[in-house]
Amino acid sequence: MSKYKVTAVIVNYNKEPYISQCIESVINQSLQPIEIIIVDDGSTDNSCIISSRYAAAHPHVRYLTQENKGVSSARNKGLSYAQGEYVAFLDADDYVPADAYERLYKAAVKSDADTAIGNFECFNECRTWHLAYMKKVFAKGLPAVRHISTHQELHLTPSVSNKLFRREWLLQQKIVFQENLQIGEDLLFAQNALHLSNKTAMCDYPVLYYRVNEEEQTLSKQATLAFFEQLVLVQKELKQFYHPLHRQNGLVHIEKRQLDFFLSSLFRKAAAFSKEQLHELLTVSHAFVHILTEKSLLDQLDSRNRLLSQIIIQKDYEPFVKLLSSFCKDSFTNELVQQDQKVYSKLVEEYPAYAPWLEIHSLQAEHRIEVIRLEGANLTIGGYAFVKGLSTEDIQKELVFKSKMETKIISLENELRTDVSYLFAHNKINYHHAGFQTITINLVNLLQNGSWNVFLRLKAGGKAVDEPLQVILAQLRNHAKPNITHNVEVSASFSANSQMSVRVKKVNFLEKCISKLTGIKRAVRYDVSFLKKRDYHTFSAIVLYKLFNRLYRNKSIWLIGERKDTAQDNSYHLYTYIRTNHKHQNAYYVIDKNAEDYQRIKHLGNIVHFNSLKHTLYLLVSHKTINSYSEASNMYTTAYKNIIKYYPEWQQNEKVFIQHGVIGVSRVNHVLHKNRMNYSQFVVSSPFEKKHIVKEFGYENKEVVVTGLARWDALQDTSKGKEILVMPTWRNWIKTEKQLFESDYWNRYMSLFKNPDFKRILEERDLTVTFFPHYQMQQLIESFPVLGERIRIARQGEETVQSLLKRHSILITDYSTVSFDFAYMNKPVFFYQFDYDEFYSKHYNEGPINHKKDLFGERAEEEQILIDLLEKHPASANQRAKQISNYIIKEEGRSHSQLLFQQLSGGK
Repeated sequence: MSKYKVTAVIVNYNKEPYISQCIESVINQSLQPIEIIIVDDGSTDNSCIISSRYAAAHPHVRYLTQENKGVSSARNKGLSYAQGEYVAFLDADDYVPADAYERLYKAAVKSDADTAIGNFECFNECRTWHLAYMKKVFAKGLPAVRHISTHQELHLTPSVSNKLFRREWLLQQKIVFQENLQIGEDLLFAQNALHLSNKTAMCDYPVLYYRVNEEEQTLSKQATLAFFEQLVLVQKELKQFYHPLHRQNGLVHIEKRQLDFFLSSLFRKAAAFSKEQLHELLTVSHAFVHILTEKSLLDQLDSRNRLLSQIIIQKDYEPFVKLLSSFCKDSFTNELVQQDQKVYSKLVEEYPAYAPWLEIHSLQAEHRIEVIRLEGANLTIGGYAFVKGLSTEDIQKELVFKSKMETKIISLENELRTDVSYLFAHNKINYHHAGFQTITINLVNLLQNGSWNVFLRLKAGGKAVDEPLQVILAQLRNHAKPNITHNVEVSASFSANSQMSVRVKKVNFLEKCISKLTGIKRAVRYDVSFLKKRDYHTFSAIVLYKLFNRLYRNKSIWLIGERKDTAQDNSYHLYTYIRTNHKHQNAYYVIDKNAEDYQRIKHLGNIVHFNSLKHTLYLLVSHKTINSYSEASNMYTTAYKNIIKYYPEWQQNEKVFIQHGVIGVSRVNHVLHKNRMNYSQFVVSSPFEKKHIVKEFGYENKEVVVTGLARWDALQDTSKGKEILVMPTWRNWIKTEKQLFESDYWNRYMSLFKNPDFKRILEERDLTVTFFPHYQMQQLIESFPVLGERIRIARQGEETVQSLLKRHSILITDYSTVSFDFAYMNKPVFFYQFDYDEFYSKHYNEGPINHKKDLFGERAEEEQILIDLLEKHPASANQRAKQISNYIIKEEGRSHSQLLFQQLSGGK
């Protein structure tokens, strides 16, 4: 009988910052007794001192040392000293949850398994995440006890640190780590153990927190020939191990993984090789491909990797160098081209000799259904679809209904969707015509009685792709509840992967009654579920709506809001106008009662507290909902979202978007498209903007109204000529405070504020600066640095944006649409655009207004140029400006709020 249930072997090499956390996490395990063996692999930092102190203080902690021989040697040494029933391996920069080994041990003992596997989480200083492949390892429906020979998914988890191994069994089978390997040692050990074990117990629980240290320079992160030679050696060892097992099916899975890794590593690392080294790399790559047992894997690769593998097989040096260098420079996309009724990877234009391997025999389609409704016999459907990699200019789309006996086809008209090119191809492939116009079909007139599967058919290059139509969102699916009309029931159903089918069936009176009763029972179960969960807010809102919705709808309620904690933007100014001039209108403003802006607006009355029961009820019964931001993100309660998810037909309000900026600098149709937001009215600032919205956002002319922004009514210049406002917009790739402080975005502005010439200009001209960080920046930073006597930080809630704009005489911004507000008052704007290309590829898609040429202020990409422009101001300011009237309207005698109110109230 073993003295310890588990021995944890911790290998350390210069992990001083992390080793205490690792050791503590094992010492504090809920499983007892447990043995800890720390093997120091020749560390040169203080981690060895830390380890020895733990060993001195705890009798069950043992400290061993060796010269630097690598992790495999260190693990083998720890294994040779281990006394536990099971053994675990851990790296000193990782750590484990308190009950990790208890869970793994119990799972192994319960099933008498030689091996056990747990889940794990990756982390760094910024975030925590799960690896996608582990979802396959722990997919629903898989047994708790498995064997790798019959469960392919176990090949996906090569690490040894999320596993337990029966110690005596490892010794009997002579399973050890290959000490001549620096890469793939985990993979070989795990493959060996999982194949030779009697069974493997599974534990779908995080048993490891795996640190991802980007700065660590291990062999796997280095671009060296040795890295690739090690992969060849791993491949040889795998082949030798599998041969006597006669389990070639298993080798296919692991070879596929290794082949993908080898080829992707070539593209990642080749840029660091000289031309002479690339000759050697080609030879090593040829050896790797030659070793593969399953050559059929080469045919399953994507076009880029298929081309590379064929170049390697033929040892074609020039194309090898050209291909790797091209992809290192990101010169190619996944674009496809049509030639002679065939479809090829665009690579064929550069490598025509390899055309047979670049032909695409199976096209892949992508689609999204954004609109679906089943009303009576009428099915309404809209969205987009495209063939991956292929320009949509010549793509034909059809909606196809298939039964066992026949097929019905409806042609679809293409619709402009520039957002799809941005979302799926970073504008490198033309998916502009991926959309299809929303269409309504009478299913009773089209289809015979029976069940019909629904497909989207895309035709390209003499080929047709039939893509099963999927409706992902439950709220959309609930728009397609069964309907009975003229003794015919039309219903839609959705499979486990959301594929849609429809059924047309004649029904008698009894079947009608049964169908209605079924619908009522389903609704009652849904309603009562909130009562069972003690969600009285949602349940009460449902009951109140069912009792009083007609009464409240007759009140013509307008519900107005912005973000839940603000009253500053167009919504606030419109509401102020209505409450001052049209009190007869049942308008209500939604805001959190604890928000600082609440005090600014409560005197106007008709305030609805955010997330109150009244708020949810008014969302359900309102005639109009009006917001200057995304309505769903900023105005909806959780209860309301739950309700309309199941009862989407209750959402009968007219949704009005009155904006918080001028659209055109950035393309935001991926956010605001008609199919996504379904606004009844879309308010814009100029005919130019209206044309853009109608062309690319899916709205009709009558749905887009030109009134200007309500907040412009209060724009009165109160500046005294001595104030500079610095107000940049956000960068959505920044997620944490650490990322912010390390970003070029932050450092550029800090450098500007510290620049001696900038400070000199402030002193000489007696100027002051107000830096107003973006809302998102203020959410990340607790305290800002002191920037000097003449530079002040303005925090959210201290002063409204509009007040800042009015009392400052100069604006420095980057891409923010507050520049339009500032220019509206005929005051100078300076655009500091140091990351133009990055911003318009990672944050937003560039719009029809060219920010380099078409705006109304001086522009600088470098700090010194900006300072030079400020030095020359006012003499040279706005010399290259365009007329602000191109992008905004001003109408004498009527305010923007008045124009907007008249549009909302039907022109009265």
